Amino acid sequence: MARNQPKFAFISKREANINFDLDTQIIRFLDAKRIAKRSPKTISAYLQVLTQFKKWYEEKENPPITSDVIREYIGFLSFEKTRWDDHPTSPNSGVGLSARTVNNVIRNMKIFFNYLVNVRIILHNPMDSIEYQTEDKESFEAFTDEDVLRLLSAPNRRVYTGRRDYCMMLVLIDAGLRIKELTNLKKSDIDFKLRQITVRADTSKTRTLRIVPVSQKTIKELESLISYMDTGEDDYLWLTQFGERYYGDTFAKLLKLYAKRSGVSGPRVSPHTFRHYFAVKYLREGGDPMSLARILGHTSLNMTQVYVKYTGSDLQQQHDKASPVTHLVDKGNEKKRGSLKFK
Repeated sequence: MARNQPKFAFISKREANINFDLDTQIIRFLDAKRIAKRSPKTISAYLQVLTQFKKWYEEKENPPITSDVIREYIGFLSFEKTRWDDHPTSPNSGVGLSARTVNNVIRNMKIFFNYLVNVRIILHNPMDSIEYQTEDKESFEAFTDEDVLRLLSAPNRRVYTGRRDYCMMLVLIDAGLRIKELTNLKKSDIDFKLRQITVRADTSKTRTLRIVPVSQKTIKELESLISYMDTGEDDYLWLTQFGERYYGDTFAKLLKLYAKRSGVSGPRVSPHTFRHYFAVKYLREGGDPMSLARILGHTSLNMTQVYVKYTGSDLQQQHDKASPVTHLVDKGNEKKRGSLKFK
């Protein structure tokens, strides 16, 4: 590369060098997405993915960005990268990212390089020939009932902070909210008479308002919690003992503490594992996939099917309860229904 050329280069489909400054283009890309009203969470995801790629790219001494270089990076993520090494609150745990995580990286990088094509910084997207990895869509962890009961018993409910964490777990178990949706709840989002929680559009992943029902038990516990703190309707629901906003990262850390205290060591103890538990338990207790999708805020039933498939092992038990033969013929019922004949 000539000395007067920028550090970053791209080899186009026609083997022509097109030079660009990666730092500058990342900044411009993020600005363009902000102008397009992408959510802060989406912008943050773009930034994280591109920052990680840039770090790896610089360690490789800035080779021309080709499809082969991109494949090398995907291979690094899949087989060499230490999990959680860039997360300040999680310990490192093995190497190689999941197919789902890698596919998220591929998806975001495709969007970035498509942007560079659209603004005519490059002629060809090096991601075009990069295929998504095959995901095990049925793989996720969920708590057992015993796990949940142990976690609920861990907080010291005689003090405000313990009761707060207990209530947060109840809402996760009862409504299956995402952690961002949970921690952004305000007092005005709770309808105590109708037993409903409003997930506002600005906090929902799908940017759509939805109403989530909760149980009488959860509502009573929330009323009791609120009585501890003198707050207004527009104040956040979850606060520290000093009256400041309580964030999801801190709650996630305490969940790990409660897991250690209560001896829960099976699935990963995180707010999202509660969401999985809610979905599985809801279906097992007779809830239908359509209403589950509405409660979870899924935009299609396809996203809910993973839980339906997960509970497929319960079909025998459900069939035993609902079998027409069991109810009409078995256990001597045929004697009571002498007029009913099978042909």
